[in-house]
Amino acid sequence: MVKTRKEMAIIFNADKCTGCKICELTCSNYHQNEYNPKKSFIRIMANDEAEVYIPILDIQCTFCGKCADACPVAALETVELAKGIGTMKGNTIGTFPLPIYSIAGV
Repeated sequence: MVKTRKEMAIIFNADKCTGCKICELTCSNYHQNEYNPKKSFIRIMANDEAEVYIPILDIQCTFCGKCADACPVAALETVELAKGIGTMKGNTIGTFPLPIYSIAGV
C-alpha cells in the first residue's frame, strides 16, 4: 500500500550531513526534470563556517524518498510518521524529523 504524505516523515542525521546538496539536485531533477536547486522541494540551509547543515522541506514535498536514496552518507531517511514522531520524542542529539515550510522565496 502506498503511503500518503500525511503518513510520512524524513528523518535527518546532522552528524552525517556534509552539505553536498545532492539531495537538492536529485529532487529537482525527479520532480522538475532539471538540475536546479531553486526548484527542489528540499533545501540545505548551511553555515559553512561552523560546518552545520540543516535541510528544510517545501510544503510541496511528496515524501517520495528520492533525496534520501541519493544521499551518499545516508543523512536522510524516509520513514512512516509514527517513527518520525518516535524519533522526536526519544531524540538523539542531531537526529530529528525535518521541518516543513513554504520555501519558494528562500
